[in-house]
Amino acid sequence: MSELSLVFFTVLAQSAVGMFIALGLVEMFLKPERKSMNIAFMASLTLLGLGAIASVTHLGQPFRMFNVMFGLAHMSALSMEIVALSLFGGAAFTYTALRVLNIQPTLQKLTLPAAMALGVVFILAIVNVYRLPTVVSWNSHWTTFQFLMTAGVVGPIAAALALRVQAAKIGKVQQCADRSLAMAALITMAMSLVGFGGYAVWLGQLNAYANPFAMANAEAFTMARIGLMASGVVLFASQALRGNNKNAGIAIAAFLMVVMAELSGRAFFYDAFISASSGM
Repeated sequence: MSELSLVFFTVLAQSAVGMFIALGLVEMFLKPERKSMNIAFMASLTLLGLGAIASVTHLGQPFRMFNVMFGLAHMSALSMEIVALSLFGGAAFTYTALRVLNIQPTLQKLTLPAAMALGVVFILAIVNVYRLPTVVSWNSHWTTFQFLMTAGVVGPIAAALALRVQAAKIGKVQQCADRSLAMAALITMAMSLVGFGGYAVWLGQLNAYANPFAMANAEAFTMARIGLMASGVVLFASQALRGNNKNAGIAIAAFLMVVMAELSGRAFFYDAFISASSGM
């Protein structure tokens, strides 16, 4: 498919937001060991950076990003997406830097929730790029729901992975965080899969030129998303809730599964544009 770089950008960027928010909640309510949390927050920034690199590759030449910025005068959706990315990335980086330097504790307390909120704004800015009246398969609340659920499903598992690899340093707080993140992942997975069923029904009823499910690989993408997501979350949560909270290998496998699940679902989302919109 031709939009592969955008598949990676949207999934990785939204996952980074979910990871940052999950870590932020852990920090607010459980207060784990500082240095370990510093590393975890830096990992979320790394994930965001990988997503940003993927978005730049889609432009063909990095300098074309400045052409998009000229659209700010017209409040174009792409320009606002870049602004939202910059605001979230800047706030998240500022908070992480303050943590690492161990300065301005009051400012840290203000910056963390602000960065978390800007992460949600960033996801909604991405949604705004795709909610186009001319693209019937994208112009619905299901697009908003799916993009938010990527953060909701991948985020807790990514956060748990970042903490599991440092379990020896964090101690009992890590076990409590691991269980909480496992419960969050189970809840968001259930919401995501039920919502995906609703999205599939809605998509099948569109008054469109072609049936999106008739495209090549539609069934494979759909089954991969459902199977990998359920397998990854259940694998992680079943171990976490049974007290196996330090096995980083399981967390890595679960993380890779849910990321691949979201990549499969996003590939289907982009391909549905071609099928549902052709000839309209």
